[in-house]
Amino acid sequence: MRALVSQLVQLRPIIEDPCRELYLDLPGAPLELVSYPAPEPDPERPVLFDDEIDITPGVTARITVRRAGEALTVGFSRATRRGGLTIRSGRAAHETTLAGCEGRAGARHLYGEVVCEQIEALQRRALDAPRPELVVKVDRSGLNEHHPLVQKLYAAIDRVLKPIVAEEERRASAHLIGTARAITARDQVGLRALNDALKAAFDHPGSSGREPGSAPASAAPDEHGSETVEPDDSDETNEREPAEPPPPPVVAALFFKQSPIRMHPGEQRTITIHANPDQVPAGTQLQVDSDPGLSLSLRSNEFSQPGARGLSAIAGSIRAKVTVEPGSRLIVTATAGEHQAQLEVVIVRHRASGWVREIARKDENQLIEAEFDPETGIVTVYEGRREFRELERAARRGGFSKKRVAEYVPYRMLEVEAAANAVYAWAAHQILARWLPEERPTDPVEYAAAVQHEHQALRHRAHHKLMQAFHEPEIYDGTVTIKRARRSDSQLQLVDSET
Repeated sequence: MRALVSQLVQLRPIIEDPCRELYLDLPGAPLELVSYPAPEPDPERPVLFDDEIDITPGVTARITVRRAGEALTVGFSRATRRGGLTIRSGRAAHETTLAGCEGRAGARHLYGEVVCEQIEALQRRALDAPRPELVVKVDRSGLNEHHPLVQKLYAAIDRVLKPIVAEEERRASAHLIGTARAITARDQVGLRALNDALKAAFDHPGSSGREPGSAPASAAPDEHGSETVEPDDSDETNEREPAEPPPPPVVAALFFKQSPIRMHPGEQRTITIHANPDQVPAGTQLQVDSDPGLSLSLRSNEFSQPGARGLSAIAGSIRAKVTVEPGSRLIVTATAGEHQAQLEVVIVRHRASGWVREIARKDENQLIEAEFDPETGIVTVYEGRREFRELERAARRGGFSKKRVAEYVPYRMLEVEAAANAVYAWAAHQILARWLPEERPTDPVEYAAAVQHEHQALRHRAHHKLMQAFHEPEIYDGTVTIKRARRSDSQLQLVDSET
């Protein structure tokens, strides 16, 4: 709700007005001042285009195209995304668009605005006409794409953006570093292990019983299912007090088996909603709401009796519509009684079998060593940094060609560590977002510490398998040695000692 209100296009003129303040009042939460999270501009190229162009005779528009320092995701929907050009007229903001460049990789850093004052005048004139041809849709959700002025406006925006997007894509590809086939093949082995780790991390814990034991049983259970222990008569005086059983794990009242999940436009997947019968008894009705762009069908709307794992479950299927845009983050909300659970659906562009599909290497000296984009499935490692440069020089002195530098063992280890840490950090934020509201820390320092803890926990579970998958088996067979260069202890003399 906070993201919807703070990023909604139609509310931006109100939020950005210094003379007005907008507050959000949520149940059980204090009043919160709403502010728009504006993108951080690129320090080197903040403005790419700023000029007034002609749309039709007598109609002009001021187009400003800016570049953000980091890639902008589409957001929950086009109505709330921060990327794209916001079309304004008068005191209203109508929509954000990238015209014919929607979905292009070179447009992911672009944002700005299009100011066309004639839209408001034509809209007022159409409302007074007996047969109005509206420029803005009746529900104010955007422009009427069938209006001639809107079509010409889109064409003008397209003419401005196409060369900019083409230049952005050229710049991005110019910094990519090629690798040898052996490294690319080894990357695929490592990425499969990394995707397996993410799948296990996003599955809700608790595949076994809700109250597992802490130690093996000392005797077989009796006919009633309880453990029978024979008394020890050898030492009746030294009876040990039974150890206190560990507290049972906390199980949420209502949760999706896996969240977030990734989907492609038009894809259908199976989902499962679990309920804790101690808080959501059997027979409770389940209500499900989803964002536009998703269609959901459940096999039942009522929780049945708990199964062998002690949880009630309802299975169903979810489908992403073919019209949904890659990069969208859609939400499914399940409600049972007073309990709620959310499923986040990330619409991705790639067709790989996991979250991560590729490691891209860029010859750039960035502040961060690597970053992961779940929309494209690409983790980018910035190998123009000093630590990579120094190891590259060492590899070249050792006889490696520029394309085979990644085969140099220290260089490869640094590269894998950077890529893995970027994915671990992203996964830690996703895991923390699924915590119960009363368990999730609200203090920023505590929240950062919780993210770091989840990061290290994921690394502890999966990193040993990941390193073995990314590296050659010879590294773990002990065949890698350091060959030290021989240095002569004796110094050549200019004059023979015998003369």
